[in-house]
Amino acid sequence: MAGDLSSWKQLEMSADSAATLLLLFVSPRMAAACVQLLLAASLWLPPLSEAAAVAPLNVSRAAAETPSDLWMLSAAETPRRREVSSREINALLDYHNRVRSQVFPPAANMEFMLWDEGLAKSADSWASQCVWDHGPTQAMRYMGQNLSITTGRYQSITDLVRSWYEERHHFSYPNRCSGAVCSHYTQMVWASTKKVGCAVRNCSNMKVFGSTWKEATLLVCNYSVKGNWVGEVPYKRGKPCSVCPSSYGGSCWRNQCSPKTTPR
Repeated sequence: MAGDLSSWKQLEMSADSAATLLLLFVSPRMAAACVQLLLAASLWLPPLSEAAAVAPLNVSRAAAETPSDLWMLSAAETPRRREVSSREINALLDYHNRVRSQVFPPAANMEFMLWDEGLAKSADSWASQCVWDHGPTQAMRYMGQNLSITTGRYQSITDLVRSWYEERHHFSYPNRCSGAVCSHYTQMVWASTKKVGCAVRNCSNMKVFGSTWKEATLLVCNYSVKGNWVGEVPYKRGKPCSVCPSSYGGSCWRNQCSPKTTPR
């Protein structure tokens, strides 16, 4: 399974071993190029199942399947990983589920969202590239993704996702957007999207919309199942929980179809 930790580690070990053999039998320049390809390949895996100056980025279904340009980082520009704490995980989940429970018009089939470690790992793999674009391309066929970036300080991790929610002011049900973009918000409230995993990286000299940001904080959130399908609405309008999937057994919690056990 792509998101399994043991399989992930085995893939990394295989890539490292192959890189060592290449260094023994090819020229230094060719070896370096091959090692970069192997390391990049180890990050292009599908998941288990997407303050100041925050600038979000999202794409449509068609654009999500278009290859991205990668900016390679020198050793001095290696992104610094910042662990997402359990408190921040709960904050992100609570924020998403509060947004989902308060959609207007009300949703009849909104599912309760849970954290997924596989999605979080795939988000961290992509965030480590410090690229202001969606990816990797193959994984975009299986998951949704929202990005946020800031150069300033923020008090809470939810400050990085608030701009996605603010897009609701430009969204009119079922699928009209009067602003520049509404797809961050619609991914947040896509009824069948019930898993999310996020990662944060501190990046140096990152290219953002043609400019180089000396210091930046990048947030990547991956979602499953994928939302924002062309021609589809984010949810069915109606009495909350009135058309939940049968797998929930009629259980409803805070206007959302939820597992029988009370969510954390």
